[in-house]
Amino acid sequence: MSEKLLTISQLYAKGRETLSKRGVTRWFPPDSNMGAAAEANRKYLDSLFYETKFLDPVDVDTSLTIFGVELKTPAFCSPISQLDWMEKTDIFDIAQGIKNAGSLLMLGIGGSKELQDAIDTGVPVVKMVKPYRRTELIYEKVRDAESHGCVAVGMDIDHFHGLLVGDEIQRTELFAPQQTSELRQVFSQTKLPFIIKGVLSISDAQKAVDLGASAVVVSNHGPGSFSFSVPSMIALPRITDSVGKQVTVLIDSGFKTGNDVFKALAFGAKGVGFASSILLALAAQGSEGVELLINQITAELQRTMAGTGCPNLSAINREIIVHYPT
Repeated sequence: MSEKLLTISQLYAKGRETLSKRGVTRWFPPDSNMGAAAEANRKYLDSLFYETKFLDPVDVDTSLTIFGVELKTPAFCSPISQLDWMEKTDIFDIAQGIKNAGSLLMLGIGGSKELQDAIDTGVPVVKMVKPYRRTELIYEKVRDAESHGCVAVGMDIDHFHGLLVGDEIQRTELFAPQQTSELRQVFSQTKLPFIIKGVLSISDAQKAVDLGASAVVVSNHGPGSFSFSVPSMIALPRITDSVGKQVTVLIDSGFKTGNDVFKALAFGAKGVGFASSILLALAAQGSEGVELLINQITAELQRTMAGTGCPNLSAINREIIVHYPT
C-alpha cells in the first residue's frame, strides 16, 4: 500500500483522471450524470440522515455471512465484465483486491478462463448470467459456474430487452425476454443458490421467491436498462417489506460511500454492490486501489455504526433514519 492512503473521493478522482488520459470517455459514476433514475437515487440518499448516539459507545462488527461465505463487509463488487478498454489482467486484479478486503465478487459476461482466474485468487465468486436468446448458452454458463466452484449463480433480468446506451438500444439480437417457466428450467441446472438481479417491483420479487431464488438484487443497472425505471433505493423498502424474510435482499446502482451502505442496510438490504466505483479504484491504483476502496467504504460504515450505537449489521434499522423534507 502507499504510505498515504487515498480517500474514497481521491480514489474516484484519480480513477477518472487516469481513464480520461487513456481515452475512456464513457460515463463513470459516482458524480456522473446517468439520467433521471440515477439523479433521483442520489438525491434520495442525500436526503436521509441518522440519529446519533454518542453516550455508551459500542464496539462495531461489520461481518456477515452470505451464500455460506463469511465476509468482512457488506460492501461487495457487483457484476464486472471485461470491457474493451480493460487490460487482460484487470479482472484478476479486481478479484485479488476484493479477496484481500474480505468481500465478494460478482462476474458478468466472460469465459471459463476468466472465471477460473478470479476463483484462483481465493475470492468467493458469483456468476451472473445474461438472459441470452439462446437458452442452451444460459444452461452452459450456469453449469460452468458450478463446475468451477462459484458460491452462487444468477441472472440479470433487466437485460431481457437489450442494453440501453444513451438513447440507443443494443444487443437485442443477443438477449431476449424469458418466461418464469423458462427460468424454472434454468434453476434446475444447478444446486447453487440462485440470484435474480434487476428486481424493482414487488411483483418480480414475489415471482423470484416462487421460483426458489435464494436472493434478489434490487438494481436498475445504472443506465444499462430503462431510463425511468424506479431508482433502486426508492424501490428497496417495499421489496424488503414484501420478501425480506424469505430471501436475501441485496442492492446496487448509485452507491459510493460507507454512509450510503448504512442507509441501504437500514432499509433492509443485507449487502450493497459497487461496480463502476470498483473500476475507478482499479484505474487509480490497481488491485491495491480496489482493496483500499472496499476498506475505506467499510471504515466509514464502521464509524457511522459506532456513532449510531449499532454494534453489528443487524442492529441497523429504519428507526435510526431521519428524512429531510425536500
